Amino acid sequence: MAYKRKHHRLPIECQGDAHRADGDISCKVVNLCEQGMLISPATALTVGEELTFEFDLGKSHRIHCTIKIARAVKSDFGAQIVAISPDDQRYLTEYLDDFVANNFGRY
Repeated sequence: MAYKRKHHRLPIECQGDAHRADGDISCKVVNLCEQGMLISPATALTVGEELTFEFDLGKSHRIHCTIKIARAVKSDFGAQIVAISPDDQRYLTEYLDDFVANNFGRY
């Protein structure tokens, strides 16, 4: 059975870097949720590939995680966060909650 997203992705754009044994790949994060993201890398990635990944979130915080490429959509790639520290997960969750409150209001 295919991976199914549990959270809606939010249109948060930021810069990130994927790390492979043969070098780093600059990526644009196109959208983001607590458990995954859509990235647009400078080089093609492979579905099923696991990479260490880091990206800037907010003005002063860099998130470090491991992602698994789940799907390819033209030149963009859907990635699932498979490992992240509790502190980075907490920061990510709070950042996304603030983003929703500031951009969509509370219903």
